[in-house]
Amino acid sequence: MEVWFMTVPGDMAALISHGFSEIYYHCHPPFTVPLTHQAVRALQFIGMNGVVTVSDVAQHLSCAHNTASEVLRRLDEKGLVSRQRSREDERTVQISLTESGHHSLAEHTGLDTEKLAHCLNKMSVDEREQVANGFEILRKFMKSVGEE
Repeated sequence: MEVWFMTVPGDMAALISHGFSEIYYHCHPPFTVPLTHQAVRALQFIGMNGVVTVSDVAQHLSCAHNTASEVLRRLDEKGLVSRQRSREDERTVQISLTESGHHSLAEHTGLDTEKLAHCLNKMSVDEREQVANGFEILRKFMKSVGEE
């Protein structure tokens, strides 16, 4: 394995990005509910933040309030989100994922764990530990970058 890229963060970032895309391509689960990319991003945002507002989703998606509201209306019609008026402010709608929403989010953003386990079983214990450690380190740093 060539290690020249290890010293150039931009090259390594491109390698990781390409690798992630390739892993996802080969290992994504089948979808039972078809969703647009924008809808998946909305589900992911809600899943990561718990209860959110339409304004929160609009800001995250970088779209107009009415566009976010329409995305959320379609997700609500599919039973993937729950929309409730705030008790403190009736003008505010609070959105959270339903059980089906959590399942759909996992389908659209996660990996097929059976395919992944099959692949991991072909690796040595040391290789599996390297993969797990590398992902944990990257996840930890990405989370801290997101909080900045």
